[in-house]
Amino acid sequence: MKLSGWWLLSVYVTCFHPSLILAIKRIIVNYSSQNLSSVPPGLKPSTEDLDLSLNRIQTLSAKDFSTTPRLHFLNLSWNILENIDRDAFNSTPALEILDLSHNKLQNLSDQPYLLKTGRLQFVDLSSNMFSVMALGREFSTLKHLQWLGLSAKSISNQDFTYIANLTLKTLFINANSLQMYEENSLTEVHSKKAIIALSKSDLDIAIAKDVFAAFKEVEFTSVDSGMKVIQQIHRRGILRTVSLEISKVETTWEVLTSGVNTIFQSSIQQLSFSDLTMTKMEGGTLLSMSHIMDSFSTTRASVTEFIFNQKELYDFFINMPSRNVSLTQTPIIFMTCPWTVSQIEVLDLSDCALTENVFSVDPDTECRTLTNLVKLVLRGNNLKLLRPLTSRIHLMESLQHIDLSQNTLTYSEEQGKCVWPPKVVQLDLSSNGFDQSVFKCLPDSIRILNLRSNRVTTVLSDLRVLEDLRVLDLMDNRLLDLPTCQAFPNLQKLSVRSNSIHSPLLGALETCPHLEDLDLSRNSFICTCALREFTALIKDRATRPRGETLGLTLSHWPEGYRCSYPESWSNSLLEDFYLPEISCNAWILAITILIPTITLVVAISLICHRLDVPWYLKMMWKWTRAKHHAITSQRKPEDLEGLLFHAFVSYSQKNADWVKSQFLSKLEGDYGLRVCHHERDFIPGKTIVQNILRSIEQSRRCVFVLSSHFVQSEWCHYELYFANHQRVTRGMDSIILILLEPLPSYLIPSKYYQLKSMMSRRTYLEWPPEGAKQKLFWANLRAALQADLPSPSEREE
Repeated sequence: MKLSGWWLLSVYVTCFHPSLILAIKRIIVNYSSQNLSSVPPGLKPSTEDLDLSLNRIQTLSAKDFSTTPRLHFLNLSWNILENIDRDAFNSTPALEILDLSHNKLQNLSDQPYLLKTGRLQFVDLSSNMFSVMALGREFSTLKHLQWLGLSAKSISNQDFTYIANLTLKTLFINANSLQMYEENSLTEVHSKKAIIALSKSDLDIAIAKDVFAAFKEVEFTSVDSGMKVIQQIHRRGILRTVSLEISKVETTWEVLTSGVNTIFQSSIQQLSFSDLTMTKMEGGTLLSMSHIMDSFSTTRASVTEFIFNQKELYDFFINMPSRNVSLTQTPIIFMTCPWTVSQIEVLDLSDCALTENVFSVDPDTECRTLTNLVKLVLRGNNLKLLRPLTSRIHLMESLQHIDLSQNTLTYSEEQGKCVWPPKVVQLDLSSNGFDQSVFKCLPDSIRILNLRSNRVTTVLSDLRVLEDLRVLDLMDNRLLDLPTCQAFPNLQKLSVRSNSIHSPLLGALETCPHLEDLDLSRNSFICTCALREFTALIKDRATRPRGETLGLTLSHWPEGYRCSYPESWSNSLLEDFYLPEISCNAWILAITILIPTITLVVAISLICHRLDVPWYLKMMWKWTRAKHHAITSQRKPEDLEGLLFHAFVSYSQKNADWVKSQFLSKLEGDYGLRVCHHERDFIPGKTIVQNILRSIEQSRRCVFVLSSHFVQSEWCHYELYFANHQRVTRGMDSIILILLEPLPSYLIPSKYYQLKSMMSRRTYLEWPPEGAKQKLFWANLRAALQADLPSPSEREE
């Protein structure tokens, strides 16, 4: 029997270790099948599990494991070990599992290295070259020993004296090379279970007698085709065995049925076959109904004949007088119905080849004799349609637990209305092909529903209410959002792990008033504003003080909850995800932006008003336009011939002081412009009209200084009239208006309609009384008047 590597460790973990989860995390340092002739030097001190099987190691020295004080598991099977130094395990005080099987050790009574392995729980010394089974004194020091594997050519009384004080869980004896067995040799061994690899010789009979008398649990492997060991059950008056397992046997149908009947006539309560091969499928005997057994199971059974009475085979198993019947990993295509009301309470037909016609007597008659059945397992078969299957089982009135997982079941309303047994409380439909339609084919009494690994995308809201449903498992489906509990008002536990939920809406939870446990882990959460409310809820649940009623517990928090999008939060824990309220609330964001903006605008407006910024901007705009116009509308020199003045100024005599002191002094004195001033430049002897016309014709621009006095002057009106006519030939820019003081339109007489029109359509300059603004005023006026006039000629006489 080969026990090596992970298989050996798994046996130990399953049988003995208190923490399977911790054991799974162990890592084996694997030197198996490396053709090593000795233990590799330099093993790391952190080594806990070491596999040296399938090599050519012959000797273990005292220094081989000196660097591995934490060694816990050591597999040296299938080597050529002959010598083990008595100090080989001095440095391994934590060693608990040791496999030395299939080597060349020769003296079972001389294994002194075991004196340094007081914590050993698992030791396999089977398949060595021991002549006798005599165990040495060192075995008595293994106070923690629970699994012991042995083999020898001879087994005698007193061979197990030194372990008589130990109580094992399992004793394994490989009798394959056994040549002599003395009766009663095994009766003094204290072990709960015995595993015997038989020799397929007459010695098996003697061994079987002792085993049945000494051990509660017995497993026979490599049983002969005649199954002689079973016949020894009644050969002795004492039968201590209550559980019998027979594996690796090839026999006829006649021998098998006879052997099973023999066991049923004993006090054995649990019977199981594994790796059973049946030949010659005729001559079987009917079942003996002497007593009801606790359990009967058959795993990996096969028939070598192609043509035989299948009904006889199935009838034999289904009519077993046992409360628990299991026929698994066997290629049966249907199962018959018991002849009479069956005592079977648990029926396991998993991993076979059954269809939904299982138990059907004929197309019109359903099975009525499995009324005591409480649990039915049909996992891993060829079931395809759910509704026909419910018809096959609906008369099993005691049925409460049904496992239909790992099939290809589907349901649609076209299949018809489902009919379930009345007491079904637990239903496993995982790993099938169901979509959301399956919720329309559920038993009313259901309490626990497993729909893992299906194709459910949503939970319909118009379902029949399932008042009793407490647990719903929708892990590994295609859900896009949390399901509501409108059809499951009393739901307490919900799993939607590993779906396609991106931003769960908490409104669904409000329909689940009794929900206590929620598993939303392993979903692709999109960490945006839509997830803030959900994240706040789960953080609140996870951070409450211990002892406080949580109301809702989130499974696998926080490691199972991570962001998948956006990139900046990818793979981050939801526990660390945070977005401020302002980022997600449009009103707050708008207020936050608008209030400072409005405040800033008001402040700037007040400052601008205070500093008269609009006036400066307006004047700058005028200056810019004037400069631009001066550049773009430059006239040719010949166009300026005959012009003597840059400007002719027209004003009321009451504004003469401003014209003389400000206007003339600035333009002529500072800027060097020539201004036609009537007091100086009108030619005596000519009429005023002639002078006005002459001055306007010889001036490039006409500047009118507007005021309330201006509109009362008749001469000003004439000057404006003549200049307006001159504008027709020179263009719109030949007239410049200066507003010396505010001039409302109602003060302008109707005869000045041309002035009103110009003031409404043309930009005019306003004289600022503030000294700081006057510089910009003069700059604008200069830009409008500046031109390269020809040198002045003699005045007309």
